[in-house]
Amino acid sequence: MSVSGRSVFTRAFDDYLFEVTFLDLPNPDNLPALLAQIDALGESTAAFIFEPLVQGAGGMAMYDAPSLDALLAHCRSKSILLIADEIMTGFGRTGANFAMDQLATAPDMITLSKGLTGGTMAMGITTCTAEIYEAFLSTDKLKTLFHGHSFTANPLTCAVALASLELFLEPSCAENRRRIAAQHRQFAEELRARKEVRNVRQAGTILAFEISTGEADGYTNDLADFLHAFFRERRVMLRPLGNTLYILPPYCITNEQLAVIYTSILDMLTACGHRQA
Repeated sequence: MSVSGRSVFTRAFDDYLFEVTFLDLPNPDNLPALLAQIDALGESTAAFIFEPLVQGAGGMAMYDAPSLDALLAHCRSKSILLIADEIMTGFGRTGANFAMDQLATAPDMITLSKGLTGGTMAMGITTCTAEIYEAFLSTDKLKTLFHGHSFTANPLTCAVALASLELFLEPSCAENRRRIAAQHRQFAEELRARKEVRNVRQAGTILAFEISTGEADGYTNDLADFLHAFFRERRVMLRPLGNTLYILPPYCITNEQLAVIYTSILDMLTACGHRQA
Protein backbone atom coordinates (compact mmCIF):
# COMPACT_ATOMS: atom_id res chain seq x y z
CA MET A 1 0.00 0.00 0.00
CA SER A 2 2.89 2.36 0.73
CA VAL A 3 4.23 2.18 -2.81
CA SER A 4 0.81 2.56 -4.42
CA GLY A 5 -0.52 5.96 -5.41
CA ARG A 6 -2.14 7.90 -2.58
CA SER A 7 -5.88 7.85 -3.25
CA VAL A 8 -9.27 7.27 -1.67
CA PHE A 9 -8.22 3.63 -1.16
CA THR A 10 -5.29 4.54 1.10
CA ARG A 11 -6.56 7.70 2.74
CA ALA A 12 -7.61 6.04 6.01
CA PHE A 13 -4.11 4.61 6.43
CA ASP A 14 -1.94 7.47 5.12
CA ASP A 15 -0.51 8.25 8.57
CA TYR A 16 0.82 4.71 8.89
CA LEU A 17 2.43 4.22 5.47
CA PHE A 18 6.15 4.19 4.80
CA GLU A 19 7.67 7.23 3.17
CA VAL A 20 8.39 6.65 -0.50
CA THR A 21 9.27 8.86 -3.46
CA PHE A 22 6.76 9.05 -6.30
CA LEU A 23 7.68 9.88 -9.88
CA ASP A 24 5.39 11.34 -12.52
CA LEU A 25 4.74 9.19 -15.58
CA PRO A 26 7.76 9.73 -17.85
CA ASN A 27 7.47 11.47 -21.19
CA PRO A 28 10.01 13.18 -23.47
CA ASP A 29 9.30 16.58 -21.88
CA ASN A 30 9.69 15.69 -18.20
CA LEU A 31 12.34 12.97 -18.54
CA PRO A 32 15.35 15.24 -17.74
CA ALA A 33 13.64 16.42 -14.55
CA LEU A 34 12.83 12.84 -13.51
CA LEU A 35 16.44 11.74 -14.03
CA ALA A 36 17.57 14.67 -11.90
CA GLN A 37 15.05 13.67 -9.23
CA ILE A 38 16.55 10.18 -9.13
CA ASP A 39 20.06 11.62 -8.88
CA ALA A 40 18.97 13.71 -5.90
CA LEU A 41 17.77 10.64 -3.97
CA GLY A 42 21.29 9.51 -3.16
CA GLU A 43 22.22 5.91 -2.33
CA SER A 44 19.35 5.16 0.05
CA THR A 45 16.88 4.13 -2.65
CA ALA A 46 16.14 0.40 -2.57
CA ALA A 47 14.08 -0.12 -5.70
CA PHE A 48 11.96 1.41 -8.42
CA ILE A 49 8.53 -0.27 -8.57
CA PHE A 50 6.40 0.42 -11.64
CA GLU A 51 3.56 -0.81 -13.83
CA PRO A 52 5.09 -0.84 -17.31
CA LEU A 53 3.30 1.23 -19.97
CA VAL A 54 -0.14 1.17 -18.31
CA GLN A 55 -1.09 2.08 -14.74
CA GLY A 56 -4.26 0.08 -14.20
CA ALA A 57 -5.86 1.16 -10.93
CA GLY A 58 -4.39 4.62 -11.48
CA GLY A 59 -7.03 5.17 -14.16
CA MET A 60 -5.58 3.22 -17.10
CA ALA A 61 -2.88 5.87 -17.48
CA MET A 62 -0.70 5.01 -20.49
CA TYR A 63 2.81 6.22 -21.26
CA ASP A 64 5.48 5.62 -23.88
CA ALA A 65 8.11 2.87 -23.87
CA PRO A 66 11.20 4.96 -24.86
CA SER A 67 10.78 7.33 -21.91
CA LEU A 68 10.27 4.48 -19.46
CA ASP A 69 13.26 2.64 -20.92
CA ALA A 70 15.48 5.69 -20.40
CA LEU A 71 14.25 5.99 -16.82
CA LEU A 72 14.93 2.31 -16.11
CA ALA A 73 18.41 2.45 -17.63
CA HIS A 74 19.23 5.44 -15.41
CA CYS A 75 18.02 3.59 -12.31
CA ARG A 76 20.10 0.58 -13.31
CA SER A 77 23.19 2.79 -13.55
CA LYS A 78 22.52 3.83 -9.93
CA SER A 79 22.22 0.17 -8.79
CA ILE A 80 18.52 0.65 -8.05
CA LEU A 81 16.58 -2.63 -8.31
CA LEU A 82 13.84 -2.62 -10.96
CA ILE A 83 10.56 -4.29 -9.98
CA ALA A 84 7.95 -4.54 -12.75
CA ASP A 85 4.34 -5.07 -11.70
CA GLU A 86 2.87 -7.03 -14.63
CA ILE A 87 -0.14 -8.35 -12.74
CA MET A 88 -2.48 -6.42 -15.05
CA THR A 89 -0.25 -5.79 -18.09
CA GLY A 90 1.19 -9.30 -18.35
CA PHE A 91 0.11 -12.16 -20.60
CA GLY A 92 -0.59 -10.12 -23.70
CA ARG A 93 -2.67 -7.21 -22.48
CA THR A 94 -0.49 -4.50 -24.07
CA GLY A 95 0.03 -6.42 -27.32
CA ALA A 96 3.35 -8.14 -26.59
CA ASN A 97 3.39 -11.18 -24.32
CA PHE A 98 4.58 -8.90 -21.53
CA ALA A 99 4.81 -5.12 -21.43
CA MET A 100 8.51 -5.42 -20.57
CA ASP A 101 9.06 -7.15 -23.94
CA GLN A 102 8.68 -3.69 -25.49
CA LEU A 103 11.63 -2.33 -23.50
CA ALA A 104 15.38 -2.88 -23.76
CA THR A 105 16.09 -2.71 -20.01
CA ALA A 106 15.10 -5.93 -18.23
CA PRO A 107 13.72 -5.80 -14.67
CA ASP A 108 15.28 -7.54 -11.68
CA MET A 109 11.90 -8.77 -10.49
CA ILE A 110 8.45 -9.23 -12.06
CA THR A 111 5.19 -9.77 -10.19
CA LEU A 112 2.57 -11.90 -11.96
CA SER A 113 -1.01 -12.99 -11.27
CA LYS A 114 -4.45 -12.67 -12.96
CA GLY A 115 -3.64 -13.88 -16.49
CA LEU A 116 -1.39 -16.55 -15.00
CA THR A 117 -4.42 -18.79 -14.41
CA GLY A 118 -6.77 -17.09 -16.85
CA GLY A 119 -8.61 -15.62 -13.87
CA THR A 120 -10.01 -19.02 -12.85
CA MET A 121 -8.09 -19.39 -9.56
CA ALA A 122 -6.03 -17.08 -7.38
CA MET A 123 -2.28 -17.45 -7.80
CA GLY A 124 0.64 -15.07 -7.48
CA ILE A 125 4.24 -15.44 -8.61
CA THR A 126 7.27 -13.20 -8.22
CA THR A 127 10.12 -13.94 -10.62
CA CYS A 128 13.63 -12.63 -10.10
CA THR A 129 17.14 -12.71 -11.49
CA ALA A 130 19.59 -15.41 -10.48
CA GLU A 131 21.51 -12.84 -8.43
CA ILE A 132 18.50 -12.13 -6.21
CA TYR A 133 17.54 -15.81 -6.00
CA GLU A 134 21.02 -16.81 -4.88
CA ALA A 135 21.01 -14.15 -2.16
CA PHE A 136 18.36 -16.24 -0.35
CA LEU A 137 19.73 -19.67 -1.31
CA SER A 138 21.35 -21.05 1.82
CA THR A 139 21.22 -23.84 4.40
CA ASP A 140 20.96 -21.07 7.01
CA LYS A 141 17.24 -20.81 7.80
CA LEU A 142 17.69 -17.22 8.96
CA LYS A 143 18.34 -16.27 5.32
CA THR A 144 14.85 -17.46 4.37
CA LEU A 145 12.56 -14.99 2.63
CA PHE A 146 9.87 -15.43 5.26
CA HIS A 147 7.22 -13.30 3.60
CA GLY A 148 5.36 -15.27 0.91
CA HIS A 149 2.24 -14.87 -1.22
CA SER A 150 -1.16 -15.56 0.27
CA PHE A 151 -1.97 -17.38 -2.97
CA THR A 152 1.29 -19.21 -3.46
CA ALA A 153 1.92 -22.44 -5.37
CA ASN A 154 -0.23 -25.48 -4.72
CA PRO A 155 -0.85 -28.48 -7.00
CA LEU A 156 -4.28 -27.39 -8.22
CA THR A 157 -3.41 -23.78 -9.07
CA CYS A 158 -0.15 -24.89 -10.69
CA ALA A 159 -2.06 -27.31 -12.92
CA VAL A 160 -4.51 -24.55 -13.86
CA ALA A 161 -1.65 -22.15 -14.61
CA LEU A 162 0.05 -24.68 -16.87
CA ALA A 163 -3.18 -25.29 -18.78
CA SER A 164 -3.74 -21.53 -19.13
CA LEU A 165 -0.18 -21.01 -20.36
CA GLU A 166 -0.64 -23.71 -23.00
CA LEU A 167 -3.65 -21.81 -24.34
CA PHE A 168 -1.78 -18.51 -24.15
CA LEU A 169 1.07 -19.88 -26.28
CA GLU A 170 -1.28 -21.11 -29.01
CA PRO A 171 -0.93 -19.02 -32.23
CA SER A 172 -4.70 -18.47 -32.15
CA CYS A 173 -4.33 -16.52 -28.87
CA ALA A 174 -1.92 -14.02 -30.42
CA GLU A 175 -4.22 -13.73 -33.45
CA ASN A 176 -7.20 -13.03 -31.19
CA ARG A 177 -5.26 -10.28 -29.42
CA ARG A 178 -4.40 -8.67 -32.77
CA ARG A 179 -8.05 -8.94 -33.85
CA ILE A 180 -9.31 -7.30 -30.64
CA ALA A 181 -6.73 -4.51 -30.93
CA ALA A 182 -7.83 -3.84 -34.52
CA GLN A 183 -11.50 -3.68 -33.48
CA HIS A 184 -10.57 -1.29 -30.65
CA ARG A 185 -8.71 0.99 -33.07
CA GLN A 186 -11.78 1.32 -35.27
CA PHE A 187 -14.05 2.03 -32.30
CA ALA A 188 -11.55 4.54 -30.89
CA GLU A 189 -12.07 6.70 -33.96
CA GLU A 190 -15.82 6.74 -33.29
CA LEU A 191 -15.17 7.76 -29.69
CA ARG A 192 -12.86 10.61 -30.72
CA ALA A 193 -15.72 12.09 -32.73
CA ARG A 194 -17.93 12.33 -29.63
CA LYS A 195 -17.90 15.62 -27.74
CA GLU A 196 -18.62 13.83 -24.44
CA VAL A 197 -15.36 11.88 -24.68
CA ARG A 198 -11.74 12.87 -24.14
CA ASN A 199 -8.33 11.27 -23.83
CA VAL A 200 -9.09 8.14 -25.87
CA ARG A 201 -6.11 5.80 -25.54
CA GLN A 202 -5.22 2.22 -26.37
CA ALA A 203 -2.54 -0.30 -25.53
CA GLY A 204 -3.09 -3.67 -27.18
CA THR A 205 -6.41 -5.08 -25.97
CA ILE A 206 -6.94 -2.22 -23.50
CA LEU A 207 -9.08 0.71 -24.63
CA ALA A 208 -9.83 3.56 -22.20
CA PHE A 209 -11.29 7.07 -22.22
CA GLU A 210 -12.76 9.72 -19.93
CA ILE A 211 -16.36 10.88 -20.00
CA SER A 212 -16.62 14.64 -19.51
CA THR A 213 -18.91 15.50 -16.60
CA GLY A 214 -17.72 18.88 -15.34
CA GLU A 215 -16.68 17.20 -12.07
CA ALA A 216 -13.21 16.21 -10.93
CA ASP A 217 -11.85 13.02 -12.47
CA GLY A 218 -11.32 9.98 -10.29
CA TYR A 219 -13.01 7.25 -8.29
CA THR A 220 -15.26 9.66 -6.41
CA ASN A 221 -16.89 10.99 -9.58
CA ASP A 222 -20.62 10.25 -9.23
CA LEU A 223 -20.93 9.13 -12.84
CA ALA A 224 -19.73 5.63 -11.91
CA ASP A 225 -23.05 4.79 -10.20
CA PHE A 226 -24.98 5.67 -13.35
CA LEU A 227 -22.57 3.68 -15.54
CA HIS A 228 -22.80 0.55 -13.40
CA ALA A 229 -26.60 0.52 -13.57
CA PHE A 230 -26.68 1.37 -17.28
CA PHE A 231 -24.45 -1.50 -18.37
CA ARG A 232 -25.95 -4.05 -15.98
CA GLU A 233 -29.33 -3.51 -17.63
CA ARG A 234 -27.71 -4.41 -20.96
CA ARG A 235 -25.89 -7.43 -19.50
CA VAL A 236 -22.51 -5.85 -20.29
CA MET A 237 -19.86 -6.17 -17.59
CA LEU A 238 -17.75 -3.00 -17.48
CA ARG A 239 -16.03 -1.57 -14.40
CA PRO A 240 -15.73 2.23 -14.53
CA LEU A 241 -13.00 3.95 -12.53
CA GLY A 242 -15.05 7.00 -11.63
CA ASN A 243 -15.61 8.73 -14.99
CA THR A 244 -12.90 6.62 -16.68
CA LEU A 245 -14.33 3.77 -18.71
CA TYR A 246 -12.19 0.99 -20.12
CA ILE A 247 -12.64 -2.20 -22.13
CA LEU A 248 -10.34 -5.10 -21.20
CA PRO A 249 -11.97 -8.17 -22.76
CA PRO A 250 -11.07 -11.86 -22.58
CA TYR A 251 -9.22 -13.02 -25.67
CA CYS A 252 -12.01 -15.44 -26.59
CA ILE A 253 -14.50 -12.60 -27.14
CA THR A 254 -16.02 -12.48 -30.64
CA ASN A 255 -16.35 -9.46 -32.91
CA GLU A 256 -20.12 -9.70 -32.47
CA GLN A 257 -19.77 -9.52 -28.70
CA LEU A 258 -17.40 -6.57 -29.00
CA ALA A 259 -19.98 -4.85 -31.19
CA VAL A 260 -22.55 -5.24 -28.40
CA ILE A 261 -20.13 -3.53 -25.99
CA TYR A 262 -19.34 -0.74 -28.44
CA THR A 263 -23.03 -0.10 -29.18
CA SER A 264 -23.83 -0.05 -25.46
CA ILE A 265 -21.10 2.54 -24.89
CA LEU A 266 -22.41 4.77 -27.67
CA ASP A 267 -25.92 4.47 -26.24
CA MET A 268 -24.51 5.34 -22.81
CA LEU A 269 -22.84 8.48 -24.16
CA THR A 270 -26.14 9.61 -25.65
CA ALA A 271 -27.88 8.91 -22.34
CA CYS A 272 -25.17 10.86 -20.48
CA GLY A 273 -25.80 13.84 -22.74
CA HIS A 274 -29.52 13.73 -21.94
CA ARG A 275 -28.75 13.23 -18.25
CA GLN A 276 -26.55 16.34 -18.10
CA ALA A 277 -29.00 18.40 -20.12
